[in-house]
Amino acid sequence: MAKVISCFLLCLLICSCQSQTKKQLKNKPEISVKNNAHYFTGSWRFVDQKYSEGNEKKIYPSHDCMKKYTLVFKKENGNWFLTKNYATGKDCSVKSSGGPIKISINECCFSYWEGDLKKTEQYEILSENKFSIRYSDILDGKVREIEDTYEKQ
Repeated sequence: MAKVISCFLLCLLICSCQSQTKKQLKNKPEISVKNNAHYFTGSWRFVDQKYSEGNEKKIYPSHDCMKKYTLVFKKENGNWFLTKNYATGKDCSVKSSGGPIKISINECCFSYWEGDLKKTEQYEILSENKFSIRYSDILDGKVREIEDTYEKQ
């Protein structure tokens, strides 16, 4: 009888320790993709474009209209959307917009469909108000690694 009571008390002790562990995990702040996604909420202005040439990073000279390029991230009904705003023309007065496009934001990348092309671009959070997007594209006739930097408006 004493062994049965001892086993019962041991099991009760183990169960109570496990429930405390679960409670502690629930109270920890969630460090996840969702927190990164909320970082992007709002409007971001294009700052500069860098590209790799060999081991060197160079700044690509941007047209004045490119400096008016913005990205707008918005969450609606549990989904994230991206709108790209462009300026073109001789004096950058022609405004256009692409979106809103449904976008997935995970811990390192954005994924979205642009037309019939699926794009996945890596991002890096540089500061509270600045992030960059890295992707490959053709620049000056060569496929290059490009990094666009954006600043919160």
